[in-house]
Amino acid sequence: MQALRFYRHFIGCRPDPVTRGKLAAAGSQAGQHLRADLYHLTFCVIAESRERDPSLPGRVGQAFAGAALNSAPIPFGRVVGGPLGAMARTIGRQDALQDLYQAVVRRLARYGFEPMHRKSGFRPHATLGHAACPFARFDIALEWIPDELLLIESEVGLTRHNVLGRWPLLPPRQARFDFAAQIERPTTGAAGPARRSAA
Repeated sequence: MQALRFYRHFIGCRPDPVTRGKLAAAGSQAGQHLRADLYHLTFCVIAESRERDPSLPGRVGQAFAGAALNSAPIPFGRVVGGPLGAMARTIGRQDALQDLYQAVVRRLARYGFEPMHRKSGFRPHATLGHAACPFARFDIALEWIPDELLLIESEVGLTRHNVLGRWPLLPPRQARFDFAAQIERPTTGAAGPARRSAA
C-alpha cells in the first residue's frame, strides 16, 4: 500500500492537452506509463516538509502579485532514458526560457524562497515516467508555450499533484531581428543616383 512520504512544493507549468498528448506518445514509445495529467516542467522546488504549511500559498502569491512575466517557448527535442526513468529534454537556444526562470527566482527570493536541488542550474525537462528503461535516445519535435505559472503541491509517495495557486504569463517577447543586415548595401564603387543621371 502506498504511503505519503512528504510534501514537495514547486513552481512549474503544466502542458496543454495537445502537448500532453504528444508527450504521452513519446512516453509510450519509451515504455513509460505515467499519467498524462502529471506531466509538468519544474522551474524550482521551494519547500519540502512532513506537514502541510497553510501559509505557503499566500506567501508565494505575494511574490507573484502584479507580476508581468513573459512566457517562453519550451523546445522539447530529445527523449532519453535510464535506470530512473525517461524524460523529454529541451534542445537548442533557450535564452527566453532562462530569462523567465531568473525572473521567477528573483521574485521568490524577495519573500525568502530559495530554489532547492538546482546545483547544476536550470535544465528544463519533462519527466515521462519512472520505470527503468535503457533504450536508444530518440528525437521529437515539440514546442510548447505555457500560459501560466503554477504552485503545485506534490504528495510524494502517493503520486498526487494539487494546484495551490496560478498566475498568468504574458505572451513571449518578440524576437529581435537585425533588419539592418537585410538591407542591400551598394557594392564599393557603385554609381550613386547623381552619377548615374550625369552619365
